[in-house]
Amino acid sequence: MTTPLVTNYRTDICSQGVEEMITVELKEIIRKEYFLKRKSIRQIARELHHSRDTVRKALRDPGVPVYTRKKPPIKKSIGPFCEVIRQWLEEDQRRPAKQRHTARRIFDRLRDEHAFMGTDRTVRREVSLLRAKLPESHVPQTYLPADGATFDFGEAQVIFQGSERTVHLACMRLDCSSKFFVCALPTERRESLFESHLRGFAYLGGVPLRVRYDNLTTAVYKILNGRNREEQSLWVAFRSHYLFEAHYCAPGKGQEKGGVENLVGYARRNFLVPLPEVESFDELNDYLLDCCERDATSRERFGKTVEELWNEEREKLQSLPERLPKACVVITSKVNRRQMVRLFGIRYSVPPQYVGQVVTVQAFVFQVIISFREKTIAVHERSYERDDEVLDPQHYLPVLLQKPGAFDRATPIVHWSLPAAFSRYHMHLKDRLRESGGTKEYIRILMLLKDNSMEEVTAAIKKATGLGVYSFDGVKNLLYQLREPAKRIGSLEVQSPVVWPNQVNHFDRLLQGGAS
Repeated sequence: MTTPLVTNYRTDICSQGVEEMITVELKEIIRKEYFLKRKSIRQIARELHHSRDTVRKALRDPGVPVYTRKKPPIKKSIGPFCEVIRQWLEEDQRRPAKQRHTARRIFDRLRDEHAFMGTDRTVRREVSLLRAKLPESHVPQTYLPADGATFDFGEAQVIFQGSERTVHLACMRLDCSSKFFVCALPTERRESLFESHLRGFAYLGGVPLRVRYDNLTTAVYKILNGRNREEQSLWVAFRSHYLFEAHYCAPGKGQEKGGVENLVGYARRNFLVPLPEVESFDELNDYLLDCCERDATSRERFGKTVEELWNEEREKLQSLPERLPKACVVITSKVNRRQMVRLFGIRYSVPPQYVGQVVTVQAFVFQVIISFREKTIAVHERSYERDDEVLDPQHYLPVLLQKPGAFDRATPIVHWSLPAAFSRYHMHLKDRLRESGGTKEYIRILMLLKDNSMEEVTAAIKKATGLGVYSFDGVKNLLYQLREPAKRIGSLEVQSPVVWPNQVNHFDRLLQGGAS
């Protein structure tokens, strides 16, 4: 039996020729017909003049119907430019926060660069909709002891030897205990990456199972699909000593290692304000280690200090390898006629007998070691000044001994800082000997500095000057006397004086072969 209300309702709709969605009242009638009167879906659809799908929807959901578009509305003016706006907003995610597009700037660019004819309000509405889709949510993470760590480089300013200088902070942080390590290095090159890991693992007392990184060029050679990376061979060789896994963030997704990203800024704000005044990297790194220690004992997490959490985590870290890798880059180079090898645009000297030979150069962060057939032939302090020459004067003295005329203008001698006593002694030598002879004696004296300290040789030269001794042998003898003072000779006790008579005939008898 058909309900008059329903019939009239449906008849009105059909007479108007308008397709309308069913109301909650109609849904209620359908549900009563089905659940109370036990009518079939087909019968209800036939009696109420609705499709069986409409009846099924009413049976599934008795709620208020909500209108949903099957197709998005057509945006006639802004539609063709939505993809351009989206691209600009996505690029902004990798730009400084204070240098990103505003809605007004996007409108201006669309008008000037793409001939946009719409209004400023239309652009603002579309930018608001697109920006609402860009933010990402972050899921809280729980880390197990020794499960992982994060690593990153950052820059900071310090007063280094009296002037402001940029240093690079290497930061490593354990995920579970939040214990961190910070050290300062001159660069972010591959040897700096190695050095920071050597120091970091030693300070943290072990090695975690994995470490997360940005896509550092010193570690990653090529970014492949997904999380796959083609790594630098030297980095893989170094990492294999410690046997931890390296995980790399997706490009532009630094928040995947947000803990250490925040640590770089935390170290700058809390450890380097005001700018510390230091004379060397050793002094600066000692200060940073002290800051790490104080932070671990004062900062708390989960009701414990970071130091206490770290002591618990340290027991589960992997042990350090028995044989630690060298934190250096190894190259081969040929020695030129000026006794130099080239390393990253900087030249370092070697002894003259290796001219023309191919030598091995180990580039550490703070040191350069040059060897020939596994024998160390030169050790220099690492320089980072472009086109610099790091010359050891001792390497050139044997050649200058054969060419004393080149001594005064020789570059390693001109830049050699010696006490004033040396130059005065050289002048005295040239006054007393011939010009070249005095210089040769002086060069031989300078060669004593190879095996003796500057203080010892200076003291010997000053003593020789006071005694009026001007020769290499004299200075060398005085140097040995200063290093090993002669023992005092005790006086001889004579019991009774003996006087030998002065008789000439004794000599006559000696000449004649007689008894003495």
